[in-house]
Amino acid sequence: MDMRVEKACGIDIHQAFLIATVLDLAGTKETRRFSTGIEDLLNLREWILDSKCQRVAIESTGIYWIPTYTLLEGKVETIVANPLQIKNIPGRKNDDIDSGWIAEVCLNGQIKPSYIPPIEIREIRELTRSHVKITQARTSFKNRVHKILYRAGIHISGVLADIFGKSGLIILNGILDGKNIDQILNEIKNKKIRIKKAEIKESLKGELSQNDIFVIKECLDSINFLDQKISEFDSKINQNLKGIRKEMEILMIIPGVGFTTAAAIMAEIGNIEVFSKPKKLVGWSGLAPGINESAGKSSNCHITKRGNKFLRTILVLAANSVAIGKPNKLRFFYQRIKAKKGHKKAIVALARKLASIMHHLLTFKEMYSEEEGKEKKFRLPKFIPVKDFSIDDMIGILCEAGYSVNKPTANT
Repeated sequence: MDMRVEKACGIDIHQAFLIATVLDLAGTKETRRFSTGIEDLLNLREWILDSKCQRVAIESTGIYWIPTYTLLEGKVETIVANPLQIKNIPGRKNDDIDSGWIAEVCLNGQIKPSYIPPIEIREIRELTRSHVKITQARTSFKNRVHKILYRAGIHISGVLADIFGKSGLIILNGILDGKNIDQILNEIKNKKIRIKKAEIKESLKGELSQNDIFVIKECLDSINFLDQKISEFDSKINQNLKGIRKEMEILMIIPGVGFTTAAAIMAEIGNIEVFSKPKKLVGWSGLAPGINESAGKSSNCHITKRGNKFLRTILVLAANSVAIGKPNKLRFFYQRIKAKKGHKKAIVALARKLASIMHHLLTFKEMYSEEEGKEKKFRLPKFIPVKDFSIDDMIGILCEAGYSVNKPTANT
């Protein structure tokens, strides 16, 4: 953004209102205040278009910028600016001054635009981020069950890898239903679990109170409910990935990357061509090390964490999956770094390496393979029909909430 324009608008956004300033090359300035309601935002758009602004800059404050950006998108060149990059000179400060300053740097082309993917990718992003939240809620319930069992002296999690697997749930439900240990073990068909019969008996010698049983049952009901919702989200995400099937297949071949992880990565990255080099993607994810330089001497420090925190979290989770997964070159890379610098730095280094690999594969449309003829197999989620709301359904919901809605006609 190094080209000046004849007229620009700067918008300083808050939760309940925004301040917009229109500025031209002659220094003529006009400032107005609008609420963040839809009607006033439409008035803002009309004013900007009537003023013949060629460029609009919005400060990316929380999520408050999104409705304004959505209404201006496609109507006028709109920039979302990182607040760290458009800070005004310290001193006098109010909303009008901030808005004027944003307009000035926007007019002179001094703002580096934040990357905003197209609406299709943003919709997938909303699904994947909600999926992450639901998965975290399920994990919270599972941790609660682990805590209650451990407190009661039942250490079954030390014997079974996953107490929420098929055999684990048989044991857990048997305990809750008051069955004895032999009855529970007779229901298990898995030979690997039956071999551990003595260890399982020893781990089940604790005792649960009625209150503990009630809480565990409620947690299990919540886990089952969330499992169903996660499956529905997987199916809905799969339906929305029609345009990026090839990219999904490329990512899912990489060790540590499954369907959900690949979908979340594509939802955050969007178009890989936006990032000209792997280090651009690494920097955007906040995984690049910071650099301190003084008196001609430079040194690396902790990662910047200035970037897409969701992508950074996903890459770190994928790196952890690789670290505890089957032996491969990526895991050997992690172990080599871990031996020198410890687990945390090794995981970050592996996450950074994964980002670079993904950039290369997505750019050149190549498949990841460590050895010729040996590729990881992947599986897409099963299709689960998810109810889509019709216009009549949505109007009914709004009417129940107390709104008055006029159904659109063919001419509107």
